[in-house]
Amino acid sequence: MIEEQSSSLLKISKGYELFNNSVDANLLAELQALASNFKSDALHTQNENRLLRIGIIGQIKRGKSSFLNSLLFNGQDVLPKAATPMTAALTKICYAQQPKALVEFYSKNEWGKVKNLADTAFTKHASYENALLEYQTNKAISQKQGVFIPSPAKPVLSDEEKASIELLNMVKSSGLNVAQYLDTSISLDEVNNNDELVDKLNNYVGASGEFTPIVKSTELHLNIDSLRDIEVVDTPGMNDPIISRGRRTQEFIGQCDVVFVLSNSGQFLDQSDMSLLAQNIPNKGIEDIVLIGSLFDGALLDEYHNYPSIQQALPAITTKLNNQAKSNVDKVCNEFSAHQSTEDDNNQSHLMSTLQNALPPIFISSRCYDLAIKPEQSLNEEELHSCQQLNDMFADFTFNASTFAAVANFTKVTSKLDTVKAKKEQILADRFNNLLIGSKREVKQKLVQIADDVTYKRKNLLEGDVESLAKKQQAVVKRIEAGTVKVNSVFEKYSIQAEKTLTRLLTDINQNAIQVKQVQSQSGSREESYTTSREVSDSSWYNPFSYGSTRTVISTHYRTVNYTYASVHDAVSKLESFVVDTSKALYDVSENAIQLGLFKQDIKASIRDMFDFSDDDFDPEMVLMPLNNAVERITIPAVSLDLDAHINTIRQQFSAEQVEGDDIAQLRTEQARVVTLLLQDISVELKQCIYQIVAKLAKEQSSFIPSLTKDLVANVEQLKQDLTHKEEVLKGYDDVLQKVSTDLAGLDFNQ
Repeated sequence: MIEEQSSSLLKISKGYELFNNSVDANLLAELQALASNFKSDALHTQNENRLLRIGIIGQIKRGKSSFLNSLLFNGQDVLPKAATPMTAALTKICYAQQPKALVEFYSKNEWGKVKNLADTAFTKHASYENALLEYQTNKAISQKQGVFIPSPAKPVLSDEEKASIELLNMVKSSGLNVAQYLDTSISLDEVNNNDELVDKLNNYVGASGEFTPIVKSTELHLNIDSLRDIEVVDTPGMNDPIISRGRRTQEFIGQCDVVFVLSNSGQFLDQSDMSLLAQNIPNKGIEDIVLIGSLFDGALLDEYHNYPSIQQALPAITTKLNNQAKSNVDKVCNEFSAHQSTEDDNNQSHLMSTLQNALPPIFISSRCYDLAIKPEQSLNEEELHSCQQLNDMFADFTFNASTFAAVANFTKVTSKLDTVKAKKEQILADRFNNLLIGSKREVKQKLVQIADDVTYKRKNLLEGDVESLAKKQQAVVKRIEAGTVKVNSVFEKYSIQAEKTLTRLLTDINQNAIQVKQVQSQSGSREESYTTSREVSDSSWYNPFSYGSTRTVISTHYRTVNYTYASVHDAVSKLESFVVDTSKALYDVSENAIQLGLFKQDIKASIRDMFDFSDDDFDPEMVLMPLNNAVERITIPAVSLDLDAHINTIRQQFSAEQVEGDDIAQLRTEQARVVTLLLQDISVELKQCIYQIVAKLAKEQSSFIPSLTKDLVANVEQLKQDLTHKEEVLKGYDDVLQKVSTDLAGLDFNQ
């Protein structure tokens, strides 16, 4: 069956190689990749005695590793958090009586690309430094002459360039001989138990592991009963900046039977989540999706002040998040329906219906799960801080193990996992057919795209008037160039909007800092001892020589003393909370400073408004196809903001538990000083964030019209070439359309 279906799909894709002059090269390559991927995925589904493969997917920083540590390993850091998203490696986990691990390093080719990207980034930075030095040298002279010279713009690096620099810097700091390990793998099998394996593994995937920057993937075999009959794939994030790792993730997703999709509870399944799912899931035949809203404790801390008690807050916030999740899914589904082509919409509709069927999500907190099961003395500083924050929410309520467990909500997750395991045989039995249907859906989509492209080129060829087409294209180009102001206004609107949003955040942060600077003094009382002394007679009747002698009697007394003090712990906690809350706000606002979907829609609208689509003499395809291509090339950088290092700085400032008297004023001075330093650093990071987004928009703005008009002109050049062999090219187009029609008719979705 696999060979038959693989051959059928391969035959479809191979058939178009005869028409490589007629078919777009990218579409042809994508079609051929579908057939190849189907065979490898299908072979996996047919392995005898294979395990049920569960994929844990989501964007970077959605708590996937923490979720698995809580779900499978009772909160133990078997899957350590990566030092940064740049060092996260895909991990496959399964059961074995004897624990072991297999670590795969990058290939020479993959690491070569990392080095090349880093070199490109270093070159950009060096050019900037030289330009900056020249600017500083000439600045004073220019000012005297009354001439203004703008300062050089800092280079804007891609996410993969940033990742490559980080990986290389980690290698340099460790002194690792990379060439010795590329294209190899290492087996860690000389261990007696899981703990020993985790200790060894830390050197390969831990935050400060020597080999961490060059590890591409790991495979863990652990003696844990919950892993029997299943294997779990922990992905590094579907928006992984390292392309080769991202491809490996997609390969594994294609072989998953069930996926747990993790998304931030506070912004559940936002546009970025849905876009990534749409790219990775629809045609993999995955019917079982479990939606997990992670980091629920963060949502609770954001919303608790709206409710009088924890008993009211938990159900109310859960209901609110459920409604938001449904609204987000419905909204994105409607957007897909409104803005995708008919075939593309059909292709995505399966994903949309699957997601809607998976609602409502299970909202969980891995942190609260850990707090519920760990003794207080074993909590680390980060966990203690979270515990303090949660306990500070309601004055008359203190969390215990059972209430932490209620917020964690892992009983629902384990119940869902048990249900999935119980359905294993049925899921595995249906997997091949689901995969086949999904692959056929995607093949159908590519065939329709090929037909649309060829139909447009065939129409131009039949009209056969290069001069007329060139005039039309020139008129279109002139109209677009004349309307550059409209297009630029869209870019500028979103640039100003992003800058205002981020600048407004800085104002909010400064306002919040006022409260953080305040150190409240408190009244306390304590028992103090003090001594008194008095002289008493020391004479006795039986000793005449003692007459007139005295002795000193010392007495100890106790009294209650009232005093004023300030808690250093409270001051530090306020600073830490300020850093954590600010970091979250920076990340959220920078991530959503520009709604890319709406931005692209506005760009398209600004171009469409330049033309009269009701005019019979106007060919919409002349504009719409190149326009879609140009708009899809627009990207906005994802800014990474991390203030965690400041917490360590804060803790180094203070050591005592509390201070009294004149020391209170000193504590207040120190608190204000640290807040000022934090605000300076935050301001620098925020301004850099604003610069990156504005600079990227400016770059996209300058290249958008030339990119669009280049595509328009290319159509004329294509026609010129086609007309030199008109009959031959026309026959090729007709043959392609006939083949597409035949292939579409032959795609039986009921097989």
